[in-house]
Amino acid sequence: MATKNSLNNKSQELTLDPGASGDSFLQFDINSTGEFRIGVDDTDDSFRISQGSALGTNDTFVMTAAGERTMPLQSAFLAYLGTTDSNATGDGTNYTLGSSGNALTEVFDQNSDFNTNGTFTAPVTGKFLLTTTILMDDLVAAHVTSALTITTSNRTYLAEMNNPGAMQSSGDLSFTLSVLADMDASDTATVTFYIAGSTKVVDVISTGASSSFGGSLIC
Repeated sequence: MATKNSLNNKSQELTLDPGASGDSFLQFDINSTGEFRIGVDDTDDSFRISQGSALGTNDTFVMTAAGERTMPLQSAFLAYLGTTDSNATGDGTNYTLGSSGNALTEVFDQNSDFNTNGTFTAPVTGKFLLTTTILMDDLVAAHVTSALTITTSNRTYLAEMNNPGAMQSSGDLSFTLSVLADMDASDTATVTFYIAGSTKVVDVISTGASSSFGGSLIC
């Protein structure tokens, strides 16, 4: 196959061109083993960085011809409570999303770092955006204290709601917490929630997949 690869000695510009249809790429090997390939995938003219020795396989970075960028192996997850957990708290009982009652249902788990028991495990040391929402009902006026936490191995992030029973005059009541968490490799994150002040009658609701836990590696 003819190639148009060239090095302009004056400008030091390197052009890679297969000269016909096919990928245009640089291959990086260690001890004759393909580690990374970087270049343009001829199937869709996207720019890719791929693990191994083939573009389009185990892509770590993809930029389309239009400029949209994705990182297919970057850790990201979203899961929700698919079945209501009845009488989960209300008397101060700590309820852990995914493990105190029904397992969670995954929407996606990019890089396979999440367990449906509600535990996310950081694959690398970095900064992670973590967010959770709890939808609840059956509160009574005596329910005056509540807390929602995202607990990681490094620290616990807390949000409190005063007089949740009085706030739920009708319908359901939601509680949301989002944090940018520093996590080390193999650290874990879980969501815990409680309401106190009366009896254990508060339900954690599954309607509309609104009791959920999600997150992603930011940097």
